[in-house]
Parts: sequence; C-alpha cells; structure tokens
Amino acid sequence: MSYPTRMREYADQLSRIATSLAIANNEVVYGDITSSQPLDRVGLFTEGNLDKRTDKLNDQMELFDDNFVELTDLIARYIREVPLAAYDTGNSDADRFVRWLPTVVDLTPEQRDLTLVVRSRFAVEEIGRRNRLGHVRFQELVSLNDRLVSELASNPGLRIHLNPIRARAIFETGLLIGEDDLPKGGIEVLFYAFQTEVRTVILEPEGRALVQTLSDIVGPSSLARLKKQLDLTIPLDDESLMEMLTDCSELGLIAFS
Repeated sequence: MSYPTRMREYADQLSRIATSLAIANNEVVYGDITSSQPLDRVGLFTEGNLDKRTDKLNDQMELFDDNFVELTDLIARYIREVPLAAYDTGNSDADRFVRWLPTVVDLTPEQRDLTLVVRSRFAVEEIGRRNRLGHVRFQELVSLNDRLVSELASNPGLRIHLNPIRARAIFETGLLIGEDDLPKGGIEVLFYAFQTEVRTVILEPEGRALVQTLSDIVGPSSLARLKKQLDLTIPLDDESLMEMLTDCSELGLIAFS
C-alpha cells in the first residue's frame, strides 16, 4: 500500500472516530480500541462530554424557557444527531442549534424572534472576532465621547465614526420589546458591541437613516458631509441632528475623533 493511500485511510479513520465520539455513537469506535483498554471508558468519555455540551446549551437557551416546552428534548436530539464542529465555541454551538431548530419543528413567530436573538448576538461576536482591532479602536474613541460631543457644533474638523461591530435584525412580534402593535413587516432591532457586551437598540426612522448613511460613507464623516448625505433621504434641522448624534454617542453607536 502506498504512503499517500495509508495517509488518506488514517485521515478517514480519525474523522470517523471523532464524528462518532462527538455524538456518542460508541460502537463505531470499538474496533479501534486496543484489547488492553476496557470499552466502558468510551462511554464515560462521551457521556461526560455530552453532559457538558447539554448544560451549556440549556444555559444559553434560558430565554426560551417560557415559550418552548419541548426545548429539553430538542437539545438532547440535536446533540445526539449533530456533532460538535471542530473549533466550535459554546456560542457557535448555540448558533448552529437555533439554525437547526426550524429544520425539525415549525417555529411560531415568537420562537423565531427568540432564535433571532441568539443568531444576532453570535453574528456580532463573530464580526468582533474578525475585526478585533476595529472594535478595540472604536471603544477607545467611545471613551472620549463625553468630551468631544460638545465640540460637534464648533469644530468642523471633528470626524464621526460608526460602530463597526453591529448586526441588523427584524422582529416579527413584540414578545421581546413589550409592544403589541408592530408595524407591518416587523420592527428593526440593531445589535452592536459595547465594550465586552452585546447591546440592542430600536431606532426611530431618523436613527436608522443616520446609521445607514454613516454605513454608506467610507470611513469617518464630517458633520457637514453627514448632513448633506442625510438631506437626500430624511432632512433634519440642525437641532434635531445634534440631539440624535448626542443620543447615539451615549448609546455607544457612534464616536468622534
């Protein structure tokens, strides 16, 4: 047997063993165990790992408790059917779980909103991991907001930065926001990073236009350029724009330099 063939077979063996152990399909690996090792150790290993994974998912799905009576059984089924992916974190496993859910059950609109929270939070964390330097730099700028926001009207050289670590979502129901009468098509929620946490905010149309305009402008924007761009979509008087920028700076959505 050639060397490349042996290496392929070895790689296939490792993949089969890892996948089987990840879902406690213990019998598959019994033939790979040396005769000097007791088979019951495989069960101890897999059950311990499955218990840890179950506990982690149950903790992360606590938000679902009042709206998902079959959640415990679904988590158990997911863990038995879907191996933990290589390099998965606890949060990435939760994201995969809520994406798996609609493939096995019909979710209510309220349940879809709950899964959207998990997916959006994970999306923000992933963006933050990929753009760690951008996140750190923006948080440094945010720390100066209290001082620099007062210069908005008098310093034409001031630049406005949009938080780069954010994700947009549309809630179908008012379950999570305490509102019954939502606009047709749902309500937009913005998830974004602030220091080490993920925050959410529901913006008015003017706020959504501000975020979209800053997003469309490549790099930081001067106040004059921002106002000119905003006037094309949702004109604002100077007082309203200053008030909105102040509010967004307090939320940690924008920063200045």
